[in-house]
Amino acid sequence: MPGSDCVSAEARTQVHCNLQPVPCNLQPATSTPYPVNPPTIKTYAITTFEGFEEILAAELTALGASDVEPGRRVVMCKGDKAFMYRANLNLRTGIRVLTEIASFRARNEQEMYDQLKAIDWSPYLKVDGFLWIDANTQSDYHRNAVYLSQLFKDAIVDQFRAKTGERPSVSKEDADLTLNLHVTRNDEVSVSLNSSGESLHRRGYRKRTGGAPINEVLAAGLVTLSGYDGEVPFCDPMCGSGTIIAEAAMIAARQAPGLNRSFGFERWPDFDPALWASIRQEARDKVRTPPHPILANDIDELTLRLAKVSLERTGLVRHIGFESRPFNQLSAPAPRRPETDDETAPESGGILVTNPPYEVRLKTGNIEQLYEMIGDTFKTNWKGYSAWIITGSPEGLKSVGLKSTVRIPLMNGPIEVRYVRYDLYEGSRKKKEDE
Repeated sequence: MPGSDCVSAEARTQVHCNLQPVPCNLQPATSTPYPVNPPTIKTYAITTFEGFEEILAAELTALGASDVEPGRRVVMCKGDKAFMYRANLNLRTGIRVLTEIASFRARNEQEMYDQLKAIDWSPYLKVDGFLWIDANTQSDYHRNAVYLSQLFKDAIVDQFRAKTGERPSVSKEDADLTLNLHVTRNDEVSVSLNSSGESLHRRGYRKRTGGAPINEVLAAGLVTLSGYDGEVPFCDPMCGSGTIIAEAAMIAARQAPGLNRSFGFERWPDFDPALWASIRQEARDKVRTPPHPILANDIDELTLRLAKVSLERTGLVRHIGFESRPFNQLSAPAPRRPETDDETAPESGGILVTNPPYEVRLKTGNIEQLYEMIGDTFKTNWKGYSAWIITGSPEGLKSVGLKSTVRIPLMNGPIEVRYVRYDLYEGSRKKKEDE
């Protein structure tokens, strides 16, 4: 089963991922001298944040996965090598793409070592390669994840040394193979290959940030849950490090989030560079110019400048507007009118998503006063918009003074938060939030 991640919310349910060949009904053409082998179909476990399982399942289905089954913080599915490449490149709400290669029960350290050493590691790693192991455990017996990683490493190294007299090395930063070890409460062990390498939230565009940056996968999930698809204006009026804006801009441009990074599978022995090049080109060919305004605003000019540096790395900064003013002085962007007479084009409205300061995240002055200002500004300046706030401040939400239409419980790292929607239509105001 996929293990824990440096990003806090990961799947913790055991995964059964035995390889299942799929029968192929295609017959080779008469001019083909050899039969065409069907692609090998594998079962994948894609980890995510709790609350994003359904939108991740929709992403996987759109990428051609079969047998898609959402779990808790994980979605299981099946696909071939091309699917695995596309998933790593295109997924916005996935954290890692894992495939299980072994499962067994280990009641003590010796059983664990013997079972791990019995796996033939030569198809996955060269003797002069580098490996890294992520381990997590829920077992009462196998309690120490660091020790399990060391034991796993010893089993692999000892196998290579016994066969060749040499051994692979360990490196997190330069790993040719990243492995995942998960132990359940019942001492059931799952061993998986991590095709992603670094977590998929590492898009490659964020280097320096303002205070308390939001995780990229979380930001992409928030934008997706808002219903934003680029066909209306978008704004983050308290954009901070610019992560929500970056993810919205990539969605509007239909730009794959993984175009500016590398992946673990690129260093595997069976890596297919021609297939990978064609899939990357396929993704590039889908990129478009966002049809409506995308506005990033932050009251702090230095924070906004740092956000702009990150956004430049997405290649989309020219499609983003930047302002630095108090939220209550900001005007809502209107849709761009098409050059042709399109009666379906929106005349007003859009989507606002923001992560305003709350006392646990950033120290502010009067939190209730801040949220009261947000609510008042929604009423006066943002009519026709759907406004979404992610916050860990229940008191702040009470001060917004508007009736919410959706409330979604999520986690922002270790903090319990609510993702709240306000539909800003005239005549539907309420002075205090119903709790």
